[in-house]
This record gives sequence, structure tokens and C-alpha cells, in this order.
Amino acid sequence: MKNRLIITVSDINGTKSYNVHQFVKKFFIFIVLFVLILLGGSFLFISSLNDEIKEIQIDKETQLSLLSEKEDKLQTQNKLYSMQINSKVKDIEELSSQLDELHNIIGIKKDDTKSEITQKTLKAIDNQKKKYTLKVIPSGIPVESNKISSNFGYRINPITNKKQFHRGIDIPAPRKTPIRATADGVVEFVQSKNIGDYGRVIKIIHNYGFKTIYGHMFKTYPNAGDIVKKGQIIGLVGSSGRSTAPHLHYEVSFVNNILNPKNFMNWSIKNYDEIFKKERRVEWESLISLINSQQETQLR
Repeated sequence: MKNRLIITVSDINGTKSYNVHQFVKKFFIFIVLFVLILLGGSFLFISSLNDEIKEIQIDKETQLSLLSEKEDKLQTQNKLYSMQINSKVKDIEELSSQLDELHNIIGIKKDDTKSEITQKTLKAIDNQKKKYTLKVIPSGIPVESNKISSNFGYRINPITNKKQFHRGIDIPAPRKTPIRATADGVVEFVQSKNIGDYGRVIKIIHNYGFKTIYGHMFKTYPNAGDIVKKGQIIGLVGSSGRSTAPHLHYEVSFVNNILNPKNFMNWSIKNYDEIFKKERRVEWESLISLINSQQETQLR
């Protein structure tokens, strides 16, 4: 009986005794110890996990703190670089304005040396030669509009609010209004994407050293190298580039001398002689004489 365990249970009905083998007793004790060990191990494991989680949180907080410091440093550097860039842009704008002013002064000095076209040369050019001149040299309006929002010469730039030399004139017109070439010529350059100050722009080379520029366009049609005729639609009015509203920026130049486009826009066969007095940066005497001789040669 020593390997057995007697369990006595008493109730109102009487007393009952049960014999339990010692193996069952040992097994029960083993189960109890196993559960206790399991609970203890689980507690230790959970405690260890909590410690690791705390360490990870501390590491994350440290990393976030370091990242925040780096972000602050980068923002400070970006502000510094932005200030430096803005300063350089201002320097470039001032230099550009000075160059425009110098260019203008040089042009004025050259004007003083230009001789007026002689009456003999004017009398030698008939209506046919006048029409030819107006066809190959920029004349007339590039876009249907009766307004000019900004004239040629010095003005307050609407973007920078600073005094700056305006190389052309701005002609306001509804978006997508057709733009026409003001003379026969060859397309020298086309910027079909909205990039730079002028945005979408076309430059055309004309006969006898003249050039026209059409800027802030909504759309461009010809490609570089294309031949265009006077009156041909080359694009549509837009507001691309540094622009505050839809308009055409129009420039006229002669051998790199910027000219007042308004003089050429008003030029027609009715007032053919007026431009020779208004625009003195062109060697009209030599030019008209050359046209006369060329036309006479073709008629022979």
C-alpha cells in the first residue's frame, strides 16, 4: 500500500475512500511544476520583450531627434542657398539692364552718324519696289489688335517691379489669336516648350540683316529652317514664360541693333518715307540703293 495514495471524500451521504497510485501523484506534481515553470518563463520572456521594446523606442526617439536636427540643418542650408540664388538672380538682372542700357547708348551714338536718305534715292523707287521692300523687311502688325500694353524702351518690369529696358513691345490679344510673320524669312529658332523668360518663342531671319522675335506664344507652328511668307500664321497668342496675361512680345532688330517695332508696325506704302526719318539706326541710303539696283537687274 505504500505505492498508493488513499483519498477520502466525505459528504452528507457518507464517506468514500479512493486509492490512487503514486505515479498519478507524481504526474500531478510534475504537471503543477511544469505550469509554474511555464508561467515563470513566460513572465521572464514578456519582461525581456518589454525591455527590448523600450530600448527600440529609445533608439527610435534618438534617431528621430537626429533626423530632426539634420532636417533643421538642411532647411537652414536651403534658405541660405535660396538667398544666394536670389542674390545672383538680382545681380544678373541688374547686369542685363546695364547691358541693355549700354546697347541702347551705343545705338544712339550710331544714329548720330547716319546720313538721311537722299531724295534722288527715294525718287528712284517706284510702287513695285516699295511693295517688295515691305514684303522682305518687317512691316505691318503681327497680330490683330489695336492696343499696346508695353512700349519699347525703359519701363517698370511687371514681374520684378524694377526699371528695365524693354527690347520690344507687348501687344495684348485674346489667347489663341493667330500670329503672323511680318516679312518673308527663314525660321532661325523655335522654342515649342514653355521654358525661359519668353516661353514659347520664334525667331525669324529676314533679308538685308533684319530679324523678328515673337514671344510668350501659346503654340508654335514652323520648325527651325522653314521658309515663311509675310502674313503666314506662325503661332497663337499665349501667356507662356514670364507673363502676367495673354499677349505677344514682338521685337525687331537690324544687325543686332534693337529697333522700335512700332515704327515698322505703322510702316505701309501710304507713309513709306516716314520710317527713314523715325528709324535712324539703319543705313537706309545704302539699303534702298541696293534694292533699287537688284530690282532693276531683275527687270532687264
